[in-house]
Amino acid sequence: MNSNEIQERQNKEIALKVQYAARVCFNSAEKNNHFAWIACLVSAFSVFLPNSWPMYIINGIPCVADIFAFVFSLITSHQVNWASKLRKFFDSYVLDIQPNQFSETELRGIREQTEKIYMRNPINAAIQIANTGNDSPPGVRDWYVFSKSYDGINAQFECQRQNTWWNSKMVTVRIITTVFILILVGSILVVLLPNNSILNILLCSAGILIKICERMIENWRYFRISRLIEGAQQAIEVHPTAEGVKKLQNLIDERRSINVLEFGYFHKKLANKLSGLYKNCLLYTSDAADDR
Repeated sequence: MNSNEIQERQNKEIALKVQYAARVCFNSAEKNNHFAWIACLVSAFSVFLPNSWPMYIINGIPCVADIFAFVFSLITSHQVNWASKLRKFFDSYVLDIQPNQFSETELRGIREQTEKIYMRNPINAAIQIANTGNDSPPGVRDWYVFSKSYDGINAQFECQRQNTWWNSKMVTVRIITTVFILILVGSILVVLLPNNSILNILLCSAGILIKICERMIENWRYFRISRLIEGAQQAIEVHPTAEGVKKLQNLIDERRSINVLEFGYFHKKLANKLSGLYKNCLLYTSDAADDR
């Protein structure tokens, strides 16, 4: 397979629909994750409810909020699972890496889920399928871009490099934003908590403490897989092999299935800029190769 064949396969209707469905699932997971955090914060900040209120309200609000947080977290995990499965199929089909790894039942499920998501909003789907990452709004057409012709393993590996490059940029944005939000919320709690009893604080903060622990575990898994991806990518750059490309793709698929999400808002804002930046980087490397 060469870069021209990859571009042809990624522009076929089925591939574009699957990629669109994966984006919808990831966006849905992000929204539900935000709702889960909001529910956790409602539970935590309910410690500041007036003592004059009835006890069933004071105790009921954090209890109900924690239940909502749990439900939203389950929905988030479900959506991430589908999103990663759809993206896995897209890459498998477009890059021709382990194309026979899906059973007939899995393929039917992927096709059904894709069509269901597409039919929910066919107008928006048509816009995103027609648009590229340089358009507004950014779409799913021409997901992988090439500055020159690649053949065989090099074509597949270039697409994987693009995946990991984009991921590294969005991870940086996520970390900065998350740290800012945690510092802001933590500062508010530190200022207000001394006026409340330890028991009330623990009861109201149980949900958010559990959520923070869960996030720490998931982010540790994400970081561990990311390090393995970096090592696999470096090994392929030194000695490209079909087995190395397959191993790297399995790691990329595994990282996508981890319930750690980026911020879709920043992706929309930065998509055009980052697409241009990557294309320019490709031109530099291409020129350097030609000079050699």
